[in-house]
Amino acid sequence: MKFSQMAYKRPELDEIKAGLSRMTKQFELSASFEEAEKVFLEKEAETARIETMFTLAFIRHTIDTRDAFYTAEQEYADSALPVIEEVVQQWNAAQLASPFRGKFEAKYGSVMFVNLELEKKTFEPVIIPSLQRENALVTEYTDLMASAQIPFEGGLYTLAQLVPLKLDSSDSRRLAAWKAEGQFYTDNAQKLDSLFAELTGLRDSMGRALGFEGYLGLGYCRMTRNCYGPEELERFREGVRKYVVPLAERLKKEQARRIGRPYPLDYADDALSFRSGNPVPCLDTDGILAAGRDFFNGLSAETAEFIDFMFDNEMLDVLSRKGKAGGGYGAY
Repeated sequence: MKFSQMAYKRPELDEIKAGLSRMTKQFELSASFEEAEKVFLEKEAETARIETMFTLAFIRHTIDTRDAFYTAEQEYADSALPVIEEVVQQWNAAQLASPFRGKFEAKYGSVMFVNLELEKKTFEPVIIPSLQRENALVTEYTDLMASAQIPFEGGLYTLAQLVPLKLDSSDSRRLAAWKAEGQFYTDNAQKLDSLFAELTGLRDSMGRALGFEGYLGLGYCRMTRNCYGPEELERFREGVRKYVVPLAERLKKEQARRIGRPYPLDYADDALSFRSGNPVPCLDTDGILAAGRDFFNGLSAETAEFIDFMFDNEMLDVLSRKGKAGGGYGAY
């Protein structure tokens, strides 16, 4: 099925809550592993259906943040998902306390339960309003960045469309492109600062409400860091300071000498790797995509099947355009 043919239907909050609550009770009352597993698989299928709808809304909103319908659906998701999380956590608690946990671990692995323990630490009903506000702030930031229409040399560019101009071999043109982008941030500085300040304070308060010293511990749990923590990361950072930073400094000094610019490089000069100009694509958009498809087709039968499915079913959206959210992501 092509992506454009996938039907979206708003997941109704009351129906979701009732369904998950019913399955949680059935799971708790299961007299055997087989009964519990049957409910577990039903819940997994229902969760997949619900998540598919919310994911469709999210993708279609980020594809064009100006689409009024999917903007409204994203706002609904931002509000509904924290409420749904409350009944999800009730299911998680039942699964963690199940007398058949050992059999679930034997069949599905123990990591699932490790992650459920982490997820349990990220939620209490008291933070639902904060989660809703957090979602709204993230969406507001996404929409603001997608709205960029940056004037440059008589044209209007999104942040993504301006990137090639910020890599131009001409020092003056490259600097002008960077300044044009900088003006967008300057014009929106007050709003960006406001979003950042509120979001930072909000996440800190949620962490404290959940028993952490701030957001850091909550953030670790949210990112499912189930096999390493602050001590391991500090050792990693020390390795970066000791080995990577000196190497990066040496490479940047070599770059500065190569392009004839003073060190340390400013943003505009740092974007230029060679005095003759950075490498540029030798194909147009269609040619690049076709070459990528050919590469995956030649790699293996499995990658060929995958990439053909992606192309044939409109599962890729890679071109920059007005109203499209920045960055990239994958979803399922």
